[in-house]
Amino acid sequence: MPAKHLPGFFERWSRLDNYLRSTLFTFWHVGVESQQLDRGMVDELAQYVAGETDKHKRGKAYFTIGKLGLRCRSIDCARILIEAIGREKDKYVLSSLLDRLADIEKPREVDLSPVFPLLKDTKWLVRHAAIRASGNSDSPEAEAEIIAVLNGATDHYDITYCISTLSTIGSLSAIPHIEKHFSSRKQDVKLSARYAVHAIMARHGVRP
Repeated sequence: MPAKHLPGFFERWSRLDNYLRSTLFTFWHVGVESQQLDRGMVDELAQYVAGETDKHKRGKAYFTIGKLGLRCRSIDCARILIEAIGREKDKYVLSSLLDRLADIEKPREVDLSPVFPLLKDTKWLVRHAAIRASGNSDSPEAEAEIIAVLNGATDHYDITYCISTLSTIGSLSAIPHIEKHFSSRKQDVKLSARYAVHAIMARHGVRP
């Protein structure tokens, strides 16, 4: 898809939103069309989201960037989403952006520091998405930040999301912080903690 067609691409999506209220169908439709994009479109997508004033179109562009990053395993797509964090004020667009970032593999060279302040955001929708976005990464800083949030958390949803993220990025040093929740009265917290410890040990080749 030529770069000049990007605005029309997202305009068609916006019109489809007006006529079809099924979010599942809308995202499926444009998800299929976004398969026409390739890795060479990353720069054009970055320019598009930086200049687009319609938050709904930006949200759809973030969705497309996330799908492209997932398909091409492109860290450039992760960086576009991270750079956009500071520009987004709408909690729904921001949380959706973070969810797309969560899907993309993020090697150590990807700077996740713009995500970290959002781990303590007062809006739970943003906060939980930021916790998820810190996952799927090789960042020791992300692990340290998630452990810090876990240790200070009182909301059981915050705890569960932190434990879930640590199950995929945690080192062996994360285990004592997770084991504290083995005795939680919340069944989902207790089960996620046990699963996370097992997953971390298995990933590091350690037997229970």
